[in-house]
Amino acid sequence: MFEKETFSVQLTDPMLYDKLHTLSTEYSVSVELLVNVAVKRLVDDVDFMRSLRTGKIEGA
Repeated sequence: MFEKETFSVQLTDPMLYDKLHTLSTEYSVSVELLVNVAVKRLVDDVDFMRSLRTGKIEGA
């Protein structure tokens, strides 16, 4: 259905890098999973803001 594409994300904020590894250890999940969830949430938020700007309101 979807092709898996691999690319890297360079983190320029050392504190963010440390926080990702801390969360990864604390919740026993991979850093990759945390990054995927964060990117998905960002894309969903952008889509939501675009829909608000165009006057589309969910559930109305």
